[in-house]
Amino acid sequence: MAKKNETIALIGGSTNKLPLLFMKPNSFEIRVNDRTFNYEKSTITGKELLILIGLNHSTDYEILFKLVGKEFEPIQLDEVVDLADPRIETFFIKPYPSVVIEVDDEIYPIAHIFMTPTEILTLAGIDADKHYLKQILEAREITYKNDKAHVIAMHHKMKFVSCKIGNTTVS
Repeated sequence: MAKKNETIALIGGSTNKLPLLFMKPNSFEIRVNDRTFNYEKSTITGKELLILIGLNHSTDYEILFKLVGKEFEPIQLDEVVDLADPRIETFFIKPYPSVVIEVDDEIYPIAHIFMTPTEILTLAGIDADKHYLKQILEAREITYKNDKAHVIAMHHKMKFVSCKIGNTTVS
């Protein structure tokens, strides 16, 4: 059994090993798609993993995990994974091909669950140096004009619009 703050698993076999799971007082750090998330329980289901990283539409994503020396294996929504298992290297979640987003009233399939505004603009064939992105929600808009590197958890049918960056001249 792991002790508090003890490294439980390592990613990769190189000398540049990155920690995958750490046991902290009452929490685990879990690596998903090269990002780290905290979780308080020692076991997690596929659905709980999706909710943890902000993906609530559970049927839109394939959930995989990798054990040391093995290939990626699928996890079902109700399948339980023991986070204290030292063989766990990482989790990987990808959208099914049917997951799409809308940019300027055009539909685009996505291949990643996390994207930046720059990546979304590029996907839509829009020059990210001359445009910024706004996310359209039911009652509000979120602008990424000053945060093009912001990481967005992608959901099916998210809506965005591109906005031209205006010239700013100083007299």
